[in-house]
Amino acid sequence: MTIQRQLLHPRYWPTWLGVAFMFVLAKLPQRLNYLVGKLLGSLFYYFAGGRRHVAARNLALCFPELTEAERRRLLKKTMQDQGIGLLEMLRTWFTPIDKLGVELEFVGEEHLDGDDQGVIVLGAHFTFIDLSAALIARSKRSDSFYRKQKNPVIEWILSRARGRYGEPIHRRDFKRALKSLRKGNRLFYLPDQDYGRKSAAFVEFFNNPAATTVATSTLAKGGRAKVVYIDQQRLEKGRRIRLEAIPLENIPSGDPGADARAVNAVIEENIRRAPEQYMWVHRRFKTRPEGAAKVY
Repeated sequence: MTIQRQLLHPRYWPTWLGVAFMFVLAKLPQRLNYLVGKLLGSLFYYFAGGRRHVAARNLALCFPELTEAERRRLLKKTMQDQGIGLLEMLRTWFTPIDKLGVELEFVGEEHLDGDDQGVIVLGAHFTFIDLSAALIARSKRSDSFYRKQKNPVIEWILSRARGRYGEPIHRRDFKRALKSLRKGNRLFYLPDQDYGRKSAAFVEFFNNPAATTVATSTLAKGGRAKVVYIDQQRLEKGRRIRLEAIPLENIPSGDPGADARAVNAVIEENIRRAPEQYMWVHRRFKTRPEGAAKVY
């Protein structure tokens, strides 16, 4: 992808300087990449007060059975993992997929073959989600939703990186997504953030009502696609990623709320195996049921 001439304007030079720094970090050996990320995450714990507060509230809501000391230790690990994931993301952006230096264990990969039927590849916001997507794309190219970046240099970097995995589709362009699925393509989709009340159902997530998008059902029905969840886990300090493709055969069921509950349940089961690897810094319970108190 050729750099557009306007991106070389002097007003973007500070951004390019930052990109150069990110490139250097991305080229660190995998083991050092992991250690630097962990150190950066430790700094997040002490200095990123807003994000730490959100993560602490989420952990208190989702793991009430833990003692205060246990939650504090989990919070610290969670913030460290944000740094690890950030460095892994940079490595994914600037490194060819076949040279990431990460061993992949992929169970049930055959479920991503649709035999002319589209496949919705469901994921969740784990800190290494970009790495997982890249590893999947080595053999199972998948289109994906994206949110346009305000900075055109960063937009160019992301489009260049993620375009290697499949076609980027603007997150509001459902018609294009449905067209892709009807062609028999795979579509990578993350349904686990709070996108507001519109097209959402309040269903349980770790025993808390969470505004959960019903778009999974809409895409599956409109795209005549099957739904497969990708269970994820980082192992051996990032040297190995384990993925498992789990078909969600009852989606769409005709009941979008029930489908949303089923999606939340499989994500929750995945998180419980390594809770620190999930992006708890997102305000998952931002939208509240009528009359319910705010949690952040």
